[in-house]
Amino acid sequence: MILEQMDLFDNMRDFRLHKKYLDGLFKTKQELIEQLQTEGRERIYHVLSFGGGTQSSHLLEQHFRGEIHYDYIIFSDTGAEPQFIHEQVDWWRKHQVNMGNHTPFLITRHNSMERGLEEMLMRYILTDYQRFQMPVYCNSVNQNGEVKAGGMLPRQCTVDFKIVPVKQRVRQMVLKEHGLGPKQQIPKNVGIIIDIGFSYDEIRRINTYQSPQYDYVKLAYPLVEANKTTEDSILFLEQHGYPLRRSRCYLCPFNCSAERAIGMDWEEIIESEPFSFVKALWFDAKLREVQSTGTKIMRSIPYLHYSRKPLSEVFPQAKYLTNAYKKELSQWIAEWHGYIIDKWDVVSPSKATV
Repeated sequence: MILEQMDLFDNMRDFRLHKKYLDGLFKTKQELIEQLQTEGRERIYHVLSFGGGTQSSHLLEQHFRGEIHYDYIIFSDTGAEPQFIHEQVDWWRKHQVNMGNHTPFLITRHNSMERGLEEMLMRYILTDYQRFQMPVYCNSVNQNGEVKAGGMLPRQCTVDFKIVPVKQRVRQMVLKEHGLGPKQQIPKNVGIIIDIGFSYDEIRRINTYQSPQYDYVKLAYPLVEANKTTEDSILFLEQHGYPLRRSRCYLCPFNCSAERAIGMDWEEIIESEPFSFVKALWFDAKLREVQSTGTKIMRSIPYLHYSRKPLSEVFPQAKYLTNAYKKELSQWIAEWHGYIIDKWDVVSPSKATV
């Protein structure tokens, strides 16, 4: 009965009827403004967390047209976006100039792992670092040694490598604007609202409107408020001849295969950036190798593909591409090996191999 009601709500496309809104997990932007004003925070900064993909590009174009106000546009580089996403970001920055818009358009990164998700993964593989910050599909082994399909690890990467760096960067900019240092407190009359480009069909991803890091930072979801879906954003961009690539990382487990295509598929990575796919193959295999040592908190067997099979088994191109890029892969591993040892001051682990 509950599932039927949820489906009915989705078909009606009214966020006000959705359990997430009714339970108070998110508020409208106007409600957030009123809450901040009630707290005495009359100077409210509006920020777009720009991901370079379809939904946040929809919001960005609305800003350029004067339909949404932003004080800052901030793109957080996760260190694992495909090159075509960086090219789209560059396209939008040029488009901003052509539109005569002067809103500061900033690029930021994770505070301690500046090279992003690749650095997190290499740190996890090469050191005793335990915090795994990606969603992966899992298998589990029961007491009888039987392998069974498990669930999926939490999607922590969006928060840690996108949303939090945006919060930190806008905080730095606001402090600077008020003549304050990075370790000083935000003025008590200041509030910040960050727009996140989740669409109505992604409403399940909304967990809160309140930043757990800063009480003066709130999160808004304007596309959800407008009851706009991902397809609505794609159609909007398509009608105006704007870039249409979906934002994600090259090794994202939410990449699908063509038969489950949602605009985010492994085939696009293979065709556009084969070396990125080779790196994904390496990470996919290496994570299971490290997990099998028993030195990690993770007890489930991780996979990047939804079938819970090695990427090398799913895609017949894997063997050819691995051989074709063997030299580049070895150089890439060696460079990361040296970087992780130097930065994190660890005793040299056994050298990762191709």
